[in-house]
Amino acid sequence: MVKALTLGLAMSSLIFAQEFNLGHYKLKYVKSFTYADSHTPKGKETGTIKGKVVYVGERKLKNKRKLITKDKEVCGKGYKIDKVYVISPEGGVKNAVLFIKELKGKAQETKTLVQRKCEFHPRVLSLTAGSTLRIVNEDPVKHEATGVQDFETIFKFAQPKQGMSDEVKLNKPGIVEITCSIHGWMKAWAVVSPNPYHAVSKEDGSFEIKGVPAGKYTLKLWHEGFGEKEKTVEVKPGETTEVVFELR
Repeated sequence: MVKALTLGLAMSSLIFAQEFNLGHYKLKYVKSFTYADSHTPKGKETGTIKGKVVYVGERKLKNKRKLITKDKEVCGKGYKIDKVYVISPEGGVKNAVLFIKELKGKAQETKTLVQRKCEFHPRVLSLTAGSTLRIVNEDPVKHEATGVQDFETIFKFAQPKQGMSDEVKLNKPGIVEITCSIHGWMKAWAVVSPNPYHAVSKEDGSFEIKGVPAGKYTLKLWHEGFGEKEKTVEVKPGETTEVVFELR
């Protein structure tokens, strides 16, 4: 069964951080981002932004353990690790989202979020405003995927049977927190970029954004545990601009 939900475009976004309880699980919102009112230049030469996100801090990063309380035959026994921080031995940070702040442009792509063994895969994904998010239940147990953006529930899909999928079109740039109201430890993030120039850092912290129109921009970073950071970058025609983000 496929359901489509179209969301209206809005230009404002969240400007503060807050935690509050909703039902039996806590939702945490980080300061989200704002966008300059500009459009993608047409007919302009392009370049590439390539870089790495690394942890250079001294504090010990610890992921919480969350007790598995139901559907143990599918979800497993014991605990699930809330993988906020995934750091390679060399310090590379996984699941940081990078995107150009100034440009705008929609897309018609579809990204898929899978519920498997009572976890969302991937935990973090990025997509362009106007794209479709497909959520699929691969488990033989009921899931209920709920998306919240700017303190508003923008979708809630009940998927009682294995193989069910639902779709939602995301027009509004910003951060969407996705949880399962049945299995409280499940969490994922969909970061909706205002343009196609975005990427999610890999296991070693590396990322690459191709086809960026030449010019000077603000490259924004968002990470669910480290928050936000930005750098000014200059993209030159046919060249690769190297960027390193150091997180503490």
